[in-house]
Amino acid sequence: MREIIASVLLSLLLAGCGSAGVPRQERTMEVTVLVPADARAYGEMITGEQNLQRAAAMPFVEKRVVVPYSRDLLRASADAAAREVGSTQMGPAAVLYWKIKDGTAFVLLNVDTDGWAGVSFTRAYSHGLVEKTLLQFKEIKRVVWDEAPGEHQAR
Repeated sequence: MREIIASVLLSLLLAGCGSAGVPRQERTMEVTVLVPADARAYGEMITGEQNLQRAAAMPFVEKRVVVPYSRDLLRASADAAAREVGSTQMGPAAVLYWKIKDGTAFVLLNVDTDGWAGVSFTRAYSHGLVEKTLLQFKEIKRVVWDEAPGEHQAR
């Protein structure tokens, strides 16, 4: 019995390793996301006064985040910014739809596609972070929270 347990444990350990028994390293990269300098005040501005323009004008700071490697730096940055919101009733906020056309990023997050009590706060909070993060790239002039014109994605 001990031999079976040892064999199973060894198999589980090696499942996360390469052929030489060396742990596999997931390829990663670092992105910069923009987050509110004062997250509490930012959240209060969204929920209390519900003044999204004033909230967007609040100071944001850069935060370096390690993410799985992607060839699409902009989408990886948008996804990392969305995840800064933390867990929601749908799990972490994440990019579901993504297209860049003529300097416009068309984006839909998973929190944009379903509703629950409190989803409007999550949308407002995450949209601000993703938008600020994307606008740091010179090729992005604006962010639209919808599909690109002429496209309809089955949901």
